[in-house]
Amino acid sequence: MNTKKKLEDEINFRDMLKNPLRLFGWVFPLIIVVMIGLGVYYVKNLSLISLNTQPVNAPDTTNIKKEVALKLGGITPAIDLAVIKNPTKEFIAKGKTLYDSNCKSCHGDNGLGDGSAGAMLNPKPRNFHTVDGWTNGRTLDLMYKTLQEGIIKNGMAAYEYLPSGDRMAIISYIRTFVEFPPIKDEELASLDQTYQLSKGTVVPNTIPVATAEKKLSDENYATVKKISDAKQFLAASRENIGAELIRKSAQDVDKVISSFINGMQNQSVDNFASLVTANPLNYGFKPTVSRYSKDDLAQIYSYLKTVTM
Repeated sequence: MNTKKKLEDEINFRDMLKNPLRLFGWVFPLIIVVMIGLGVYYVKNLSLISLNTQPVNAPDTTNIKKEVALKLGGITPAIDLAVIKNPTKEFIAKGKTLYDSNCKSCHGDNGLGDGSAGAMLNPKPRNFHTVDGWTNGRTLDLMYKTLQEGIIKNGMAAYEYLPSGDRMAIISYIRTFVEFPPIKDEELASLDQTYQLSKGTVVPNTIPVATAEKKLSDENYATVKKISDAKQFLAASRENIGAELIRKSAQDVDKVISSFINGMQNQSVDNFASLVTANPLNYGFKPTVSRYSKDDLAQIYSYLKTVTM
């Protein structure tokens, strides 16, 4: 009996339908074709898939600078604790003005956390209408703590530069949005003990950010120029004993000069010698300077004093 299968010149699809097992061999090529098709589609649309869209007109919060007013520091007036517990209309109105200028950009007009400056923040700014999720808490003392210290991890800035009365006015206005926990006498007593509200608060001097940046830039430029001028003078001084000693002992000339400008300049020659020999690397010198005589160190001091004046 001949058991060999007869070779077929063409595939008989009708016969395959009668015997579905014969279709199994076509599954793998079909899967490969589908995967290739999906791969081609993915590659052609890769730029669209990875496109990161941003909300329309969303501000770039990295360019938002918190401006600080030019203000002479001192001791702020004491706060009447009775006004905090039962704020007047005038006190709340003051709080609204301060809220609009300091808080509204992130927390929104009505404290819903929908301000334009907070659109890209994660987590979102606090919605004062919600009860849950407060990092510090909704009580008066904890709200004051938030304004005093900020919450760095949440992007909440500290407002310790505002007078304590202004911060209390802001809190009083925020408390008008919804019902907050009642103010307890123990909270007021704790706040007064911690921050000396009824005795007045010491406020530091403040200057605008732009002014501070310019001042730092000018000071840095002056220091860099002084170092550059001193290096040129050092290079041109060929017969000066102090200059020659510096060239031999300096591991980093820039550091030698900058260290002298930024602190050593006001030291006496004896203190200069003690500091340099005790930790030469910290001031830009080689360890060998520790073996220099007192007269040699005095020559170095005198020369640096001359070229950095």
